[in-house]
Amino acid sequence: MAKQIIEILLPVIGIGLMIYYEICDTACAALKGTFLGIDLKPVGMVFMGVLFLIALPLAVPRWPQMVKSLRTMMLSFALGGEIILVHFQVAHAVFCPYCLAFASLILILFLIRVREMHLHLVAICFASGVLAFLLFFRGSIIPQYALVF
Repeated sequence: MAKQIIEILLPVIGIGLMIYYEICDTACAALKGTFLGIDLKPVGMVFMGVLFLIALPLAVPRWPQMVKSLRTMMLSFALGGEIILVHFQVAHAVFCPYCLAFASLILILFLIRVREMHLHLVAICFASGVLAFLLFFRGSIIPQYALVF
């Protein structure tokens, strides 16, 4: 029961983080990123929205194996992608606390269910996430003085 509550609350927190990040004009305003040309903030909100929906008690009893596999694929892929996103921040020495908090939420959600996950599926989706973000992530850092105008 505690896992289900956490799996419902953390995606809501993740959506809140992305909304706040969208309106933030301080530390994170310099970081921009896209995946397949789509801004990462709405991608993150949709991602957390899907995790929220599949965590609801209505979804799990009807399609337990599908929900379990979808959760495994989503979290493994996202964790692989977060490796690239965190590396981008480290490489440029520009850190976004909201982005790092979002990555932490994904890690926590992953760790909650890792013992129940099919390890081959985890490995394939994690590697796919790393590869996809290596190929399709575009990040930029806008100098702070450029944000004044």
